[in-house]
Amino acid sequence: MNRFARAVVALASAIGLVVVGPPMHPSARAATPERITVAFSGEELANRGTWKVAKDNAGGHGYDYRPMLAGLRPLLGSVDLAICHLETPLTGPGVHLSDYPRFAVPHQLADAIDRAGYDGCSTASNHALDQGAAGIRTTLDRLDELGLQHTGTARSAAERGRTTMYSVGSVRVAHLSFTASFNGLTPSEPWQANRLDPARILRDAHLARERGADIVLVSLHWGDEFHHDPTAYQRRVAHRLLAGSAIDLLVGHHAHVVQPIRR
Repeated sequence: MNRFARAVVALASAIGLVVVGPPMHPSARAATPERITVAFSGEELANRGTWKVAKDNAGGHGYDYRPMLAGLRPLLGSVDLAICHLETPLTGPGVHLSDYPRFAVPHQLADAIDRAGYDGCSTASNHALDQGAAGIRTTLDRLDELGLQHTGTARSAAERGRTTMYSVGSVRVAHLSFTASFNGLTPSEPWQANRLDPARILRDAHLARERGADIVLVSLHWGDEFHHDPTAYQRRVAHRLLAGSAIDLLVGHHAHVVQPIRR
């Protein structure tokens, strides 16, 4: 890895395949190495089983997920950058609670994500289109209200064209997010949610470099559920994405089990 990326620490909790890229593209942004730490975690998926507990936590008025994620605060508070994966749309105007197979979960989940210490989330997933454009809007609106960054879904073509970028000291970290499936759904506009397309991922990664990124992190929602071993497709795509100098780290989710960390 380059002098920045070699210091990235991926702290994985129930996430999929994590793959670290080759030692290329040294940055000219700093004269000496700077160490940063990054934490990733698996899906935030608040299905019906959590609603009663969250309602009890809130005293019967609304939902409070903060106690459920409170144990993460010491860990997330000890790193420079913490990124979650928000798998399902959040409720909001015009979007009401819904369980599997078309999710819409209490918007208070975002408050718990924020309180736990996350800086932002990937949002491209197989459930990203469950509530259509309205669900994308209510989700991203709530994240914006809390100051949480996001990538993977968009409310407009202009928003899709932006690069989500974090400044960690003098290091600029770009974060991209893509999914291998929408569970058979199709976005009404191509820019609403990012489907996993290696060519598009590489274009976005190169664009992030042009916009000043020292490190490019890519979240991929892929793999077979409950299988610890990566699929042949995952391995093939990982090799393609990391063959060049654009991407430093791939972080997977969707499998709901821990998959390998490979370099």
